[in-house]
Amino acid sequence: MYLIAADNGVFVVDPSVSPERTESYCNMPGLSKGECNVKALLLTHGHHDHIKYVNAWQEAYPSAKIFFSSNDKDLLSNGFMNCSYMEGSEIIYDFKYTDIAGMYGQNLIKEEDVEIKVFETPGHTMGSVCFLAVLNGEEMLFTGDTVFQGSVGRTDMPGGSSKDLIASVRRLGKLAPDLVIYPGHGPDSTIGDEIKYNPFFAM
Repeated sequence: MYLIAADNGVFVVDPSVSPERTESYCNMPGLSKGECNVKALLLTHGHHDHIKYVNAWQEAYPSAKIFFSSNDKDLLSNGFMNCSYMEGSEIIYDFKYTDIAGMYGQNLIKEEDVEIKVFETPGHTMGSVCFLAVLNGEEMLFTGDTVFQGSVGRTDMPGGSSKDLIASVRRLGKLAPDLVIYPGHGPDSTIGDEIKYNPFFAM
């Protein structure tokens, strides 16, 4: 999970940690219930380990919008497809969201100090996306399980496609080399380093 802290609010990428735990360990100024203005939840895809606390965040901050691709809607209603069964229980998700399917390159958020765009990157799941955020002029890309440092997300689960994933990686490879990426798992990197060292960018 990542927090994008803008002057006028906070944007949560992949709410995999509860609001209570986040508020207890995060030392960012103003990040507490009642003071922190959580404006949106940005979901990179529909797997349980990325959305497991979406309902808790929505309950704690009911005015926050949820951005999610309907191409992953089938994962929400199936504990096998969303992989919650791997933790011993099959969880069904039911939440209202703003559908971002078909919005490649479009702005979801545009405010004074922050701008967030969505890039559809199917492959890990059908509805996988990356979010490009520009915060006070600094660009960063949240890649979910599409790209990791030196690797990419697995494609052997329901909705996965190696062909689609490689096509998505090729599109990301056209972005600026110095663009910092924040994966859903593991350390951060840059597009340039992934072009150099990630074998999937050469496929």
